[in-house]
Amino acid sequence: MELSNLKILIADDHVLFAEGLTYLLKEELPIESIEAVYNGKSAIGKVLNTDYDIIIMDVNMPFLNGIEACAEIKRFRTKTKVVFVSMKADMLTVAQALKAGADAYILKGNDHNDFKTAFKKIYNNEIFLSEQIKHYFQSDSPNQIRKSSIDCIDYSNKLISVREKEIIKLICDGLTSDKIAEVLSISARTVDTHRNNILNKLKLNNIAALVRFALENKLVD
Repeated sequence: MELSNLKILIADDHVLFAEGLTYLLKEELPIESIEAVYNGKSAIGKVLNTDYDIIIMDVNMPFLNGIEACAEIKRFRTKTKVVFVSMKADMLTVAQALKAGADAYILKGNDHNDFKTAFKKIYNNEIFLSEQIKHYFQSDSPNQIRKSSIDCIDYSNKLISVREKEIIKLICDGLTSDKIAEVLSISARTVDTHRNNILNKLKLNNIAALVRFALENKLVD
């Protein structure tokens, strides 16, 4: 399928990256319009009023992260293609993006030709993944890739023990390690050990990512 007259929205809180990508895409692709916003909430506001062909977004953004924004956008713009461009290359994050409805996942810093290739593939109803992360799913079939992403998230959920789920819930409630220790009648050091074990099991970088993961995957009510 030939790409033409594309309406593109970029959502990335790194202003310089968004500006550079805007320039690059204008040089490389037949674009009718291209706009930029700097958080997921603003992206949803734009999409409510404009029917974009492609939305390019980062994972980590203020107010509403890219994965949450993608899931919301796909609820009412099912034909709009969503392309993630991120530094995050772990399997769980990629799986969460695909589960939310992403059509492509490109790693920041990769060759700019990835964008051309990705756009052509997603307009043939295929999924594009950067070379470094393709091996996670061991298939080119969109249906199989999406199934594998859900399996990955389900498996991660099963790794968490009952005690760890209790701690995750209290973390999501905003409690500190000292308060959690008091509630569960264990030491603060034990709580910190559980926190680190949870992050390692789920391959998450910080507590903010854990809270997001827990809410998105219904580990807490």
